[in-house]
Amino acid sequence: MSSLLLPSKNNIDNLSNHISEKLAGLMGQYGISAAPETIRYDNSGTMILPDDYAYAEEFSQMLEDNPALEREMRAVNALSSHYAGMQESQAFHQEYQNASLAEQNAIAAKYSYLFTDSRSAADIALKFTPEGALTISVDGEHLA
Repeated sequence: MSSLLLPSKNNIDNLSNHISEKLAGLMGQYGISAAPETIRYDNSGTMILPDDYAYAEEFSQMLEDNPALEREMRAVNALSSHYAGMQESQAFHQEYQNASLAEQNAIAAKYSYLFTDSRSAADIALKFTPEGALTISVDGEHLA
C-alpha cells in the first residue's frame, strides 16, 4: 500500500532529489547525454518534452521501462501544482483574517480569481540540468 504524499515543500524537495538521483543513473544506461531542459504535462497528464529535445525517444523509452520513476515525476508535478495553489490561497487567508470588516470586501475582490471556475492552473515545469538535477518552476519562477 502506498502512502499519500501531501503537497508540502518538504515532500516536493524530497521527491525532486530522489528523481534527480535516479535520473542521473538511468540516463547513461539509455545513451542519453543530456536531460530535457523542461518537462510539462498537459491537462490529460501526457508528458510534453521540448520539440527540439534530441533524446525524446530514448527518454520516453527510459520512463516506459521505469514506471516508478515516471509515477514520481507525475507526482512531483501534481504536488507542485497543489502546493502553488495552496500558497496563493494562503495569502488571501492571511490578509482576510487580519482585516477589519471594512477591508474584507476589498480583499475578497482582490483575490476573486481564487473563487472562479474559470481559474487557470499554474504553469508547472519540471526543469532539469543536463545531468538530470531537477528543480520545479511555477509560472516561470522557481518554486519557493
